[in-house]
Amino acid sequence: MQGVLDNITRRVNRFGTEEPIIQIFGEDRIIVQLPGASAIDEAKSLIGLTALLEFKFTDADLGLTGDDLERAEASADPVGIGWVINLQFDGRGSDIFSDLTRRIAGVETKRISVFMDDQEIIAPVARAWIRDGSTQVSGNFTREEARTLAIQLEAGRLQVPLKLIQESDVDALLGSESLRNSLVAGLVGLGLVLLFMIAYYRMAGVVAAFALVFYAVMVLAVFKLIPITLELAHIGGFILSVGMAVDANILIFERMKEEVRIGRTLASSMEVGFSRAWPAIRDSNISTMITCLVLLWFGDRLGGGLVTGVAISLFIGVAASMFTAVVVSRNLLQLMAFAGLGGRISLFTPEKVGRETTQASSGPASGGAGSAGRSRQEGLVLPVLRPDHHSGNSVHADAAGLGRAGFRAEAGHRFHQRRRVQRHVQRRRGPAGNSHANGGAGPSRGAGATSRRQQLLHPH
Repeated sequence: MQGVLDNITRRVNRFGTEEPIIQIFGEDRIIVQLPGASAIDEAKSLIGLTALLEFKFTDADLGLTGDDLERAEASADPVGIGWVINLQFDGRGSDIFSDLTRRIAGVETKRISVFMDDQEIIAPVARAWIRDGSTQVSGNFTREEARTLAIQLEAGRLQVPLKLIQESDVDALLGSESLRNSLVAGLVGLGLVLLFMIAYYRMAGVVAAFALVFYAVMVLAVFKLIPITLELAHIGGFILSVGMAVDANILIFERMKEEVRIGRTLASSMEVGFSRAWPAIRDSNISTMITCLVLLWFGDRLGGGLVTGVAISLFIGVAASMFTAVVVSRNLLQLMAFAGLGGRISLFTPEKVGRETTQASSGPASGGAGSAGRSRQEGLVLPVLRPDHHSGNSVHADAAGLGRAGFRAEAGHRFHQRRRVQRHVQRRRGPAGNSHANGGAGPSRGAGATSRRQQLLHPH
């Protein structure tokens, strides 16, 4: 059946039909679909012809055909590199082949051409007189090349007759209507995605919408340049790649919001967001492209035109989505940041994005007041002070129950804060500290106990 399928495929390709679909159906049937074929009767007669295998020498008919061939098989070359094709002729064929090789042993032209349906498929050189009808065709063939030639020779040897069982015509109006509906569905889906992105991410969504439109134009331009006939399979792969393009933008925008929450500007958040979202975008898109290559390989081997169409369009779409998400979206966001829109975070997300800081207060009962004194403001988040032990006294800032301690200050305040802690410790190490160091009791112990309590230092 594979040999018959190859013969029909070769004939249809010679007929000039664009993108035919030829598949094996069941054990003894073959489905042939010829889109756009006008000369149907000529196509049927061409497909229904029985394969004719002929051996010729200098374009002369030798009378040696596929009927005289007993076996044709591919095998590894036992004495060299590559694969060979082993041929075995029957009694009549052996006599004809022996007489031919004896006659051409003394002439300059020693090629014997093998034709399938008047098309040359191989032309080996006869190097010696072959008497037993068994010969080997070598030529550093690969495994696939040798296997294909053996299948073609077997198909010409068997000469399987073909019978037309069923014939049907598909109206062109139905195909065009399905194509039009698919295009409308794709445009509606793209429009809904754009509306969601603009409603949720606002100005960033506008950037994503422009990038998606640029992506769609870019993919269709690639389809035109290759060229690729736009079919249902290609439209399906294109719609799938739209989802991949939106997914990349969402990853970038969410990473940007996380950076804005911790106090970065829009320009800084954009750079960090892109750099941190890139590994996830790269890995997901590369895995999808590898899957497309696997589908393309299986589609070519199994004759799945639909699978091949989806794989090609999805591969092109994913590659284009990576470019638009990383290059187009990034440049547009940089333009907005430099245009002065970076300070208005509300233009980029409907969520209230702020920087949580805590105003610390002193005293043992400052826990509740400190919690109530939380405010949303930009500021520098400083680390909580670690215990500083001086003569048995421990002074540190306790942030228990308060979350992170934040001070609206510049970086230089950290130095002044430490100086204030040192001065406070020096004051605490007055007479009470000396009496405590002398092992005293009474008031010194009370002062020591007070100094060992955890206190929150409020800078002035």
